[in-house]
Amino acid sequence: MSGPFLPARSASPIDLLVDNAASGGWEELDLMMKRPEQKVPLQPDAAVAEFMYGLYCTPQGRQMFEWMMDISIRQPLRATGRTFEETALLTATRQGVNGMAEAVLAAIQHGEELVRERKPQNGAGS
Repeated sequence: MSGPFLPARSASPIDLLVDNAASGGWEELDLMMKRPEQKVPLQPDAAVAEFMYGLYCTPQGRQMFEWMMDISIRQPLRATGRTFEETALLTATRQGVNGMAEAVLAAIQHGEELVRERKPQNGAGS
């Protein structure tokens, strides 16, 4: 391997960024930074959702996801700051943590639905 591995979504060639920004202005730059359209917010690709469901079905994967929920959603809400602003910041931080956990749970559920759709309903075939 000649250099570091950069996944497609992690980096974009700088010459492409410069060319697009220079030729199209801010509108082109905004299009480059736009997130891909999703049916459900924060839902991963179908292959990722199916993998997460498959991992959830293993004992080790289930244990990992249980631990993730233990350190996020299952934690008691301790959002009492010394000031109103500190309380608001603590609450917002907790919402972020819970949002990640909710997205993981939704992805597992979506993966399960995708796997069940592929299986024949009458038990015939494979």
